[in-house]
Order: sequence, then structure tokens, then C-alpha cells
Amino acid sequence: MSYKVLALKYRPQTFQEVIGQEHVTTTLSNAISSNRVAHAILLTGPRGTGKTTIARIMAKAMNCQEGPTPNPCNICKSCKSITSGNSSDVFEIDGASNNSVDQIRELRANVTYMPTTSRLKIYIIDEVHMLSTAAFNALLKTLEEPPDHVMFIFATTESHKIPITILSRCQRHDLGRVKLAQISAHLQRLCTKENFIISQESIDLVASEADGSIRDSLSLLDRVLSSSQTKEIDFDTIINNLGIIDKKITFDLSDSILNYNVASVLELINRINDLGLDLKKFYSAIIKHFRNFAVIKACSKNSDVVDITESDRDIIEKMVSNFSVLYLTQILNTLLKEEQLIKFASNTRVALEMVMLKIIQIRPGIEIDELIKRLDLLAGKIGEGRELAQEHIISREQVESFTPKSSVTPNEIIDNKISDKIDAPNNKPNPNIENRVSGVINNKEAEPVKIQTNPIDTKSQHQEEERLKHEAMGHPLVTHAMRIFSGNIVDVKFKNVNN
Repeated sequence: MSYKVLALKYRPQTFQEVIGQEHVTTTLSNAISSNRVAHAILLTGPRGTGKTTIARIMAKAMNCQEGPTPNPCNICKSCKSITSGNSSDVFEIDGASNNSVDQIRELRANVTYMPTTSRLKIYIIDEVHMLSTAAFNALLKTLEEPPDHVMFIFATTESHKIPITILSRCQRHDLGRVKLAQISAHLQRLCTKENFIISQESIDLVASEADGSIRDSLSLLDRVLSSSQTKEIDFDTIINNLGIIDKKITFDLSDSILNYNVASVLELINRINDLGLDLKKFYSAIIKHFRNFAVIKACSKNSDVVDITESDRDIIEKMVSNFSVLYLTQILNTLLKEEQLIKFASNTRVALEMVMLKIIQIRPGIEIDELIKRLDLLAGKIGEGRELAQEHIISREQVESFTPKSSVTPNEIIDNKISDKIDAPNNKPNPNIENRVSGVINNKEAEPVKIQTNPIDTKSQHQEEERLKHEAMGHPLVTHAMRIFSGNIVDVKFKNVNN
């Protein structure tokens, strides 16, 4: 075949061309320049981030006729043979299909021979975690003390499956996911080279779908370029051909949830279902979307924690301006709790609708800081009211310190002191209750209660006693006294006096 896919056609050939892995390429370049290259190197990281590419560049840098050099010429015989994959001294081994102990024993036997045309004999083992335990054990001694003309470069996506005895014998380099902006810029450059015109919005959509993988983004772009008969590709064509969920739908759904619009949420779910898109994948997009909401609200729109475009940052910032972090995290927590339901549901659409309706029922509550502020404000107002009331009510000390003259009764003291504060013109004081209250004011022992009742009917006696007590407690003078003593009068006893 004459056609090469973009991932092979534009594969980086130098450390400078590698996208988004400067921390690894800089370290390896400096190691080559200072002649401190390890005999065994482990490259680990997500798929499609450049592990095998960096391993090949490293092999060219060590065997280049102008080297070892961090900038291989890609012109000499050694560089060309490594690029084409037919070098006699650089062996690329697939760990998944060559994982037996016998194949590792054969490798151990071959490492003793000198390289034929190059400076070093280099073994690149991809997906090294697939080797069996026996194969790892057979490789231990050779890996620890290889011949001077041998170098090992391992690549894996699952470093935790490699025995610690192997890891301790390697110099490890961890590759990370490539940022969205770097992928978008790279794809835009390739579209220019291929003479295609694609909007920045479409490029960002493809880049976000790649999830930090350069190889995945190039594969998606290949599908986009192959699906169009013209050099200019619009946004709808990309959506229809790749089956990508339009982020506008995700934004519309989140806006409907935040505005408690049930009808709009159900219509959007029905629209996604009619388009034939994967509802489980759509649910994952919703989780990621609300995660971005919570992070931007908690940090700011300029935070590096979220990997989205600048336009999306501005939209999210406006949407979450009236909501608290607590409310957004409650929504995100509910989405995560119901993830297993969506994953194993026999009817994904019904399960998704149920979860969305459950989220709409969440209402934003008051944060604890705001609640404390309101309580402090309320306590301050209560304190001000108490001070204002004390200016109009006679204190207990004032009443107790008052020494009445012989010609003035306690009842007259109370009437004179508080008659202008509380008006009760229609209630006539009961002399018996007044005497009882005055006795409490002067700290004297009250006269025992004498109630004339029928000794046979004790139930009627108790009811009559309760009735009279209730009537006494409601007397205006008792109310006055309770206000004077801040409610310290607990009970009022009474007696019947013959006229």
C-alpha cells in the first residue's frame, strides 16, 4: 500500500518533535550529552503518548554515526535502518507474543555477540508487563549486568504488573497524557500540511475525544479526512462520521439540570438515544462535565486542573456563578454513586432518565459559613432587643431594694411602678392573688393553700384546683410580676376568702 496513516507518516524522528513529553526527552538528551545513559530504561505511561517513538529515537541517538548525540541525523545508514525497522542491531520485541522463558533464554544467548554494524545492540521490548514470571526471572541477571555493547529499552502501559526486581534494575521515565491545547495545535498543523480546512471548534472536539493520546487523535483525524470528498470539512460532518457526542448537548443538559427543567432533560436524553449514540459513554461525559463545573467553581476558570478550551471555561464560569461548590459536589457525588446502575442496567435509557430526575430533585442548601453568619446576625439583633427592653422594665434589684412605708402596701408599690408600662383596665385584681404575689416579692413564706372541697369527690377537687390555678396564672398582676422577675415565678397558690 502506498498510503500511510497520519500516525506513521508524521511520526516524530527527533526528541524535539515529540509532543508533550519534554520532561522525558530533556532528561534523555542531557544523559546522552553527559555520557550518563543507563543500560536499562523503562518508559511507562498511557497509550499513544510516545513510548515506542522515544525508544526508537533513543536507539538512533546512541547508534548514529555522528553520536552518541541527542540530535540524530536521520541520514546515516544506521538511522535510516532504525527508522525503517530493519536494523540488524536494534531488535523490537513484542512482549505479548514473546513472553515465554524459552524466548528470553534465546535472547540471553544472543546478547553475548557483538553488534554487526552499529555501536550498540539495543533490545526494545514493548508491553514488557506481558512477560511471564519465569521469563522475568530469566532476564534478571542479564538485565542487572549486561555486556557493555547491550542496552535494554522497555515500554509498558501497566508498570504495576512488572516485578519490583525488574523495576529496581531500570531507569524509569513516566510519560503523561498530552494536554488538549497541544493536541489541537498539532492536528491543526497536520491539516495545513494535508491541505484540509477544518474549524478550530472541530479540531478541539477531535482532540478532546482522544483523551490525551496523540495516536488516538491522529486516528480520528484520519477518519475525518477520509470521510469528506472536499478539502473543507464542516462541524456536522465530523459529528456524524465519528459518532462523537456534541458538547453543546452536554452543556444544554447541564443547564436544564441547574434550572430544574425536567421536560428539557428528558427531551435531550431522547435526542441522544435517537442519534444512536452510546448512552453509557454519554453518562461518562456528564460526569466529566460536572467535575469541570465543581473544579472551576472551587478554583477558578484559569486552573490547570481542568483540560478544556478557553471558550468552554468562560461558559462554565457563567453557568456556575450562582451556585455553591457544595451543591455542585452533591450532583457529582450522586452521578458517581449511580454509575454502576447505568453500567449494568438492562434498559440504559430508563436508568439514565431516573438518575437525571434524581439529580434535579437536589436543591442548593446553605453553606455552613453562611449559616454561621446569619446566626451571628440574629444573635446581635436579639442582644439589641434585650438591651432596649431593659430600659423599659424595672429590674429585680430595684424592686427588692425599695423599702415601703407603713402606709403603703406592696400591692400599691407594684401598681405605682408598672401601671404605666402595662395597661390592663378591664381586669380587676384578686386581693388573694395580690397578697400571694407580694409575699413572693418580699421573700416571705406564703400562706398555705386552703381549699374547701368535697372530700368524697377528689377528682372534682383536682379539676377545680387546676381551673383556679390556670385563672390565677393568667391574672394581669401575676403577668406583671413575672416580667419583673424575668419569669422566675414558677407557680401561684391561691386561697378562698369569705367576704
